[in-house]
Amino acid sequence: MIRLTRPIIDASMVFDTCVSDLADPVLAAKCVAARTEVLAIFAEYEDRASLNTLYTFSRCFRGGDEQIVVGGLTKGELVSLYSSQFIRKTGRARKYYDQIMVLAPSGRCPFCSCAPAETLDHFMSKSIYPGFSILPLNLTPACYSCNKGKGFAAIESDDQVLHPYYEPELLDTTTWLYAELIETVPASVKFSVTPPADWPPELAIRLNNYFRDFRIAWRFGIEAASELSSQAAYLVDIESPQERRNHLDRVARVERRHRKNSWKAALFEALAQNNWFQKIGCELHSKGRMK
Repeated sequence: MIRLTRPIIDASMVFDTCVSDLADPVLAAKCVAARTEVLAIFAEYEDRASLNTLYTFSRCFRGGDEQIVVGGLTKGELVSLYSSQFIRKTGRARKYYDQIMVLAPSGRCPFCSCAPAETLDHFMSKSIYPGFSILPLNLTPACYSCNKGKGFAAIESDDQVLHPYYEPELLDTTTWLYAELIETVPASVKFSVTPPADWPPELAIRLNNYFRDFRIAWRFGIEAASELSSQAAYLVDIESPQERRNHLDRVARVERRHRKNSWKAALFEALAQNNWFQKIGCELHSKGRMK
């Protein structure tokens, strides 16, 4: 996962803009009356996110749009602020949507880093936690697959995943993603995570949950398959296994410096350490048959 800079957007301005565009004067008045309580839970979100205790918020059950959530506002009314105001292309609040979308690094999903970021993800699902439907700190760029893939379950303490806005620098400065080359023809790659032993246990749990829930091993495996074929074809033109190793090791070092836990960094590190691939595996993979 790629950590993101938190959006510098005043949550009260987002709420006020969404409410000011409401066509229903009764709902608008109801929102104005609830404003203080809504902004209070917005502030509480930031406090709990910083402590990784978002799971302690009260949750709604699926369906039931008439459930009262905060300040007399129902689940349906809170969700509608997002669906009818925040994402509406002609609405005044749409600018906040666009400001969050541009946080995607190079336009890619921060969760998988493979697909384009094409939508916003509610870190705390709006179907379970509707009070945060339009809170910028609860909204992150995502690809469609990651947006839908993590499901809608209520969060428990041991079910939390990495939050793009609230994870420590450790996530970027230590190595935790690894790859293993499967010596078959054609060759394949298996990805795994190993949190460092000195990490806080809660961070290790969030990392493992993220890797599982977002199916990162599968996603990275697809990306690696294409790169593996390209590298095999390239290495065939290098006669010496040692020169092949030098090339792979050089790329691995560059990738680890660029982004320590990218799938490319893990892949090239695995290839640089694999004698079989350097000596004969690359040729077998390129030809697609066993010798």
